[in-house]
Amino acid sequence: MRKISLPLCFLTLFLCFGVISCAEKDTEITSYEITCELIENHVKGREKVNFFNDSETAFTQLKFNLFANAYRQNAKYSPINKAYEYIAYPNGVNYGEITVNSVYGDSGALDFSIGGEDKNVLIVYLSESVMPNDSVCVTIDYEIAVANVVARLGVNENTVNLAEFYPILCGKDKDGFYECVYYSTGDPYFSECADYDVEFTADEKYTVAHAGETVYAKTENGKTTYRFHLTNARSFCMVLSDKFETLTGNVGNVTVNYYYYGDNTPLAFLEYAIKAIKTFENLFGEYPYSTFSVVRTPFVQGGMEFPTIVMISDSLEKESYGEVIVHETAHQWWQTVVGNNEIECGFLDEGLAEYSTVLFYENNPEYNFTRSQLMSISDATYKAFRSVYEKLFGKSNTAIARGLKDFTSEYEYVNLAYVKACIMYDELRKAIGDDAFFSGLKKYYSENKFKIATPYDLKTAFGGASESFIDGFLSGKALI
Repeated sequence: MRKISLPLCFLTLFLCFGVISCAEKDTEITSYEITCELIENHVKGREKVNFFNDSETAFTQLKFNLFANAYRQNAKYSPINKAYEYIAYPNGVNYGEITVNSVYGDSGALDFSIGGEDKNVLIVYLSESVMPNDSVCVTIDYEIAVANVVARLGVNENTVNLAEFYPILCGKDKDGFYECVYYSTGDPYFSECADYDVEFTADEKYTVAHAGETVYAKTENGKTTYRFHLTNARSFCMVLSDKFETLTGNVGNVTVNYYYYGDNTPLAFLEYAIKAIKTFENLFGEYPYSTFSVVRTPFVQGGMEFPTIVMISDSLEKESYGEVIVHETAHQWWQTVVGNNEIECGFLDEGLAEYSTVLFYENNPEYNFTRSQLMSISDATYKAFRSVYEKLFGKSNTAIARGLKDFTSEYEYVNLAYVKACIMYDELRKAIGDDAFFSGLKKYYSENKFKIATPYDLKTAFGGASESFIDGFLSGKALI
């Protein structure tokens, strides 16, 4: 995700068919068949989840994140930082929530409960254990009241943002299913790759920007029903608007779409996305999906990434807009393909997306920004942060490797997970040389595609003395 207070804002200080959205797969994975309809500000949905147990543990329960419940009244954790409420709720604070009506297995109804730290987890009690390398199928009926909020999930003046609008399986770690708390700082997500087959119905007035590919669109009685396919992806996202215009380009076999309104230079911003994909494919490795969509929408931060689709805030100044497109496009490599637990180590994807933005401008000199200029600004930004914190608190904790709950503010998170991590990559590059540095990035990408990467995976990708170098930054021992 790209924040409003951009750390590098140097310009402003079911089963899926393997041939569709064809990200390669080596093993069987979980699949979602989602059927849902948007009626005004409500989503009524049913999802059939075929959970494939790729762990070494047998499960008697399945756990699903209910991200939509973060928008309810009296939620313990609000998705909106207090400082941004005036932006996020232009019509006054209001609420939404998700209601789970029933859960079924192959043999009939299953017991379930709503748990977690903040009523944020659906717990499904299976009739039989699902063993390693085995599967179980559950069907969930649910409905969502979507809040009038400028956020990942919300109805607003220009669009309907539908991200994390369905119960999504919690990611797994050594302790089992990991329950995501919806912190307002950072991106509170941790999910694993799955296949998506989505049938979605909405008023025909809407143009639907979506992840993956369109299989069909049928209009009848004032409504359009779409079917979308996306394979080997961590989530599925849509944005609707009756104001969208669309431009399309290509990068090899990848179709690049730009959905926009109120933009006088749309071709220039489509070109940012096209050049970003070309640049990152050359530097890191192939973009593994067949589509990529950039979507202009009201959004409380600068931008937000999802598999094959990104949201870009319509409130950004024109000078920053292209930069945010580049940052969010970089997340297709660092989070969409190479995943990580963003709650525990968000710096893994944010720091790399930030440095990838520097690499974009370095490799596209027509935008008139050099690596030296950008890193000087990062250095100055980080030193200003340290000065502020030391004046306020007498000292600053400069460790990057912390979970979202351990950061005292979004300001601290941005300056460490984005800015200091970005500086770390540039310093590492200076220390080991370009050949070793870019070989390490390519290795990190190729060895962790569609997996959940850890700080250990990052360090071992570069190897040797680089491990202690990176450790120094992550622990805060390396001073800048």
